[in-house]
Amino acid sequence: MVPEMRKTGIDVVGDMPWGTHFCLFYETKRDLLETMTSYCKTGLESEEFCLWVVAEPLTVEEATDALKDAVPDLDRYLAESSIEIVSARDWYLQDGAFDLKRVTDRWHEKLAYASVRGYAGVRVTGDTAWLERKDWKDFCEYEEGLNEAIANRHLAVLCTYPIATCGAVEVLDVTRTHQFALARRHGSWDVIETAGHKQAKAEIKRLNEELEQRVVERTSQLMLASEALREAQTELAHVNRVTTMGQLAASIAHEVNQPIAGVVTNADAALRWLGHRPPDLEKVQYSLDEIIKDGNRAGDVIGRIRALIKNVPPRKDCLEINKAILEVIALTHGEVVKNSVSLQTQLAAGLPLIQGDRVQLQQVILNLIINAIEAMRDVGEKERELLISSRNEPDGVSVDVRDSGSGFAPAALERVFEAFYTTKPGGLGLGLSICRSIIEAHGGRLWATRCEPRGALFQFTIPAE
Repeated sequence: MVPEMRKTGIDVVGDMPWGTHFCLFYETKRDLLETMTSYCKTGLESEEFCLWVVAEPLTVEEATDALKDAVPDLDRYLAESSIEIVSARDWYLQDGAFDLKRVTDRWHEKLAYASVRGYAGVRVTGDTAWLERKDWKDFCEYEEGLNEAIANRHLAVLCTYPIATCGAVEVLDVTRTHQFALARRHGSWDVIETAGHKQAKAEIKRLNEELEQRVVERTSQLMLASEALREAQTELAHVNRVTTMGQLAASIAHEVNQPIAGVVTNADAALRWLGHRPPDLEKVQYSLDEIIKDGNRAGDVIGRIRALIKNVPPRKDCLEINKAILEVIALTHGEVVKNSVSLQTQLAAGLPLIQGDRVQLQQVILNLIINAIEAMRDVGEKERELLISSRNEPDGVSVDVRDSGSGFAPAALERVFEAFYTTKPGGLGLGLSICRSIIEAHGGRLWATRCEPRGALFQFTIPAE
């Protein structure tokens, strides 16, 4: 199942799936207002119900005035109750105390309200400037539980923390309890990584180097026989997929954990409603239906990952190229966010079906996206733009992957698809060669073009069924 992506209005984040729980460390009130007004404006334009929880020194009136400047027809949204702007003390501290369960239940009440009213989902942002030292432990427990509470629900939560009130310990606590963290300082963005993420990356790099060395050794042994060479090409393609998927370990774990957490949450709710006197069977039925959906979704995610890493003979099926693209984008979302890339899609509707091997074609798309992200690491964060598009062609479909990186030198452009040619330090130079062989085996063509003033464009075509 392809997760539904939503625009965030925050360039460094791009699109996000429902169930996302992330945080922002901000330095000034202006940093907070600029980010939150864009976040809420995008939610309103996307037909979502928005809730903005404001904490002193920012007031509800200041937040409303700032949003009015960004959304000229804000009064209409307020009249329709499409957005609520409330104070943190009213939301978090009813009766003067913080209650984890009560606050979580209120999120779900808002989601039920939004569902009945026909909204696409609920977009939340809450500030923590009100938070006192005595409440810190309970609030961290609440933030950690929020990941499970919103999993597989049409809820997206952005928590904001003033940097001035956070020491090193607090920053570690906050980063640990969110899917990812951003920092806004002096008008620029930073993406915060935990020590665990860095260790995982180092281990993945080591395993990749071992795999690459094994592939080189294996390939050198098989070059003499044509049949052995074909076997090596199949193995190389498989290793290339496994290696690339290894780079996305954090994103894959998140994709699997979401539906599993949803099963636990809904089972919990079903038990509570069964315990009512009399039992609320309608709500129990709803929870059981959600559990079935979560179970199917987890199976779909695992099946998609297994298909990508399994070494099986090629097969030809009828498939939709846009669906294959969106599944790969979902797997690479974490990598996109971590590298501060703004990812946009322009997928043409009504494309004809193509006949091909889904795993191999997704391998090509995955390689092109990862290469594009790596190509943009040397440019400024605000300039990192990735555009993925599809369109109809007279005899099939075409897919474009365009980045805003440093591009190619003319000599490199001529050799970029050669086996063992690479411009990356420590790179093996097999990814693009494998991609071209896959596309050609499907009767298509893959080529690269320099973009002006910078960047590169990779395009491939596949005949229609």
